[in-house]
Amino acid sequence: MISSTRTQTFDLCCSGLLSVLALMLGVTATEVSAQTAGVLPKTTQLPASTRAMALGDSYIMNAGHADALFYHPALLAGASGVGFEIQRWGANSSSATVSAAVQWLGGGVGIGVRTLQYSAFGAGVLAAPAGQDHLFGFGSVPVSERVATIGYARKTFFDIDLGIGVDLVDQRVDSDRQSVVLFDIGVARDVGPLAIGLTVHDLGKKPIVDSGAGLAKVVLGAGGYGQQVGIFDLGYAANLGFADDEVTYGGGVEIGYWPVQGRTFVVRAGFQSVPGGSEAKPFTTGLAFWGDEITIEWAFRPFKEYTGDPESPNAYEGGSHRFGLRWR
Repeated sequence: MISSTRTQTFDLCCSGLLSVLALMLGVTATEVSAQTAGVLPKTTQLPASTRAMALGDSYIMNAGHADALFYHPALLAGASGVGFEIQRWGANSSSATVSAAVQWLGGGVGIGVRTLQYSAFGAGVLAAPAGQDHLFGFGSVPVSERVATIGYARKTFFDIDLGIGVDLVDQRVDSDRQSVVLFDIGVARDVGPLAIGLTVHDLGKKPIVDSGAGLAKVVLGAGGYGQQVGIFDLGYAANLGFADDEVTYGGGVEIGYWPVQGRTFVVRAGFQSVPGGSEAKPFTTGLAFWGDEITIEWAFRPFKEYTGDPESPNAYEGGSHRFGLRWR
């Protein structure tokens, strides 16, 4: 009886949270506080998964991996394993990500840490221009971010998974330092061969540059892996994002081939929107090897290659690489 009462109470809470989420999503695009130029942290705007980056920064919704924490926390309801990833832009700009998930307390629990360091061309809004181009440059203002994230997801009524993520952000721009707490909240559900998720990201007051405590971005994601086409396994993913007057999008496909049971070779290709004025290319690519309990991955997004002064902010070095290592 006590257990039943607790379950009913939890479901009522979930219902309330879903109602809040629905109200949030009811705002018009101009009412959304956007993650535009000058908004920190940058970490939550950049790729958080090697696999997703190769697919136009679109997450495979039924992957069951811990890095779902950063894209759609509701997917933690079926996630497990540990992963470590690094990404590099210029000689002094890089990020690292660690994530882990386990099934516990009737749902899924995930924890993760993301770090980012780069040099900006100024403080304030100059420390966080839109896009990734500035990460290839050599500015005079050091910027570093540390984001620790914890999330929980559980299946509720109508087979809907509800997830919440909490980001503890430590932001440093030159000698300025500020710590804030941001929240993600979302839902996910299987619809036939697809898994679909809807998540509101970065709720809360942003650090250093005061851009308010409203919504940062709303993301709708869909996709899945496991469709068999002849001797190949097919995966696909897509996302649609809304932030202020800006609409972002991305998508991609991956093809897996396993000549031997437990040994799968994967090729990935994707595309995504490009911010105005950016030298980024819309196409992404990647490779992976799945071997029993371990996965090795690589992703690449090309930028316009500049062959002049290597210390110029336009020295893009061809693009940004990301590498991942994961245990199931």
